Amino acid sequence: MRTKIFPSIQALFLCLCFLAFVPQAQEYDWAAINEEDFESFQPTGQIMDIIGIKEGMTVGEVGAGGGRVCVRAAGRVGPTGRVYANDITASALEYMRNRVKREKIMNMEVIEGTLTDPRFPERSLDVVFLTNTYRHLDKPVEILKNIARSLNVKGKLGIVESKRYARNAESNEIINNAALAGFELTKVDKSLPRDDIYVFRIQN
Repeated sequence: MRTKIFPSIQALFLCLCFLAFVPQAQEYDWAAINEEDFESFQPTGQIMDIIGIKEGMTVGEVGAGGGRVCVRAAGRVGPTGRVYANDITASALEYMRNRVKREKIMNMEVIEGTLTDPRFPERSLDVVFLTNTYRHLDKPVEILKNIARSLNVKGKLGIVESKRYARNAESNEIINNAALAGFELTKVDKSLPRDDIYVFRIQN
């Protein structure tokens, strides 16, 4: 009996020793982000102009992180508008909820989503946008389909993503996956130094 148990105990001991030397995952320090550095090459005001975010609109951001873009969007849509800030990361959700309270942002709601669904209200948003989030999506077509369900009939989808996707329509992953999700491309703006801005509408 001992000879059968000992190898298992020894294996468990070695496993625990190994784990003790493996660096543990650290929560991201959202407060340490220098938002003005990002604004220098990815100005939120310019992005909102290109996508068409205006006062009074209801908008949502997928993968809002620490809230740099969605907080500025809340300022743009004003008290008659509404912003839904989505993320799936616990540290980002906690940071944004605290930020909403700290900065007294009355027109922004933080929403915990899933890998396939941002959980925005259905058929009620004017614009949904993603800022350097598309590259992190595990199931892009599925989440884009759920974004489509959240948009009203004239709603738009804006995707800000690295210029490495800037190929023709036949080989562009963003354009192709958006089409599979029910979107058609209306324009690609290339004015930012590092990223392109894709604007889509729901297919007729």
